Amino acid sequence: MMVVALGGGTGLPVVLTGLRRHLPASCRVTAIVTAADDGGSSGVLRKEYGVLPPGDIRNCLIALARVAPEVSAALQYRFDGGTAQHPVGNLLLAALDMVAPDEVTAIRLAAELLGVDDLVLPSTAHRVHLVADLLDGRSVAGESEIPRSGAPIKRVRIDPPDAAAAPGVLEALHAADAMILGPGSLYTSLLATLVVPGVAEAVTRSRAVRIFVCNAMTERGETDGYGAAGHLRALAAHGLPPEVFDYVVVNTTPIPPKVRTRYAAEGARPVDPDFALPGEPPVIVRADLLEPGPVVRHAADKLGLILCDLAVKRVEWV
Repeated sequence: MMVVALGGGTGLPVVLTGLRRHLPASCRVTAIVTAADDGGSSGVLRKEYGVLPPGDIRNCLIALARVAPEVSAALQYRFDGGTAQHPVGNLLLAALDMVAPDEVTAIRLAAELLGVDDLVLPSTAHRVHLVADLLDGRSVAGESEIPRSGAPIKRVRIDPPDAAAAPGVLEALHAADAMILGPGSLYTSLLATLVVPGVAEAVTRSRAVRIFVCNAMTERGETDGYGAAGHLRALAAHGLPPEVFDYVVVNTTPIPPKVRTRYAAEGARPVDPDFALPGEPPVIVRADLLEPGPVVRHAADKLGLILCDLAVKRVEWV
């Protein structure tokens, strides 16, 4: 069985961790990761050396790694001093990118070092920028600049518009038995992956079980005021209407008042899970998905168990 997970940011590694813990060992996982990141360490390495942004790829590899925890921690380590403070894993991926024959080979070599039996692929091997067309008529270029635009997003696209999917991406989507989209930044992680030419089309044509995991919190400058229905409308505007999905997974874990207040100060609020769809599919799966604590984050074990049930057993949650 093949499960493909698409996206980036902090959400995709949680999905990968949950899948790897709970899927049968015989199942294979492929992660298709956004290649449009231009902020932080990834942005600096991309600008200075012309490599693919390594940060999201690093985090996915670590989520799937079969090494001592100290090795994973070392790859996340940032040395003090200097201006960039790159994680060691970013430097490793950047170096492999510069010496390997191609980007996919570089990632495969890193995966071998980490004992990863699964596959991590960039959505595209081209050096692309994410562009957001805003409702006020402006366009903003750059993944890190889009949340600062000050206007609602109409749609996103990549530049250059003809950047092809990376080798193996469309083949993985065609072979998938299950696909998982999200959670993660809706426009700058998930849709940044889906707008690569051919990717959304491959998802819609697939016969796989298709699962959308909705975010638990809105993101300032990106999904202000969005409920679960708003997330689905954004996907539909990019060629993925609700009927494409078999399941939509939404969080029902109560968020403590103090945590809500802190997030509200940053312009974020819980995503409203209550919505109705005119027909079937998708089945709406409402479940306790979050880790306890001061940070609103999906719990890998909670989410992984549900995703594995939906992907492997086709259980309909009610």
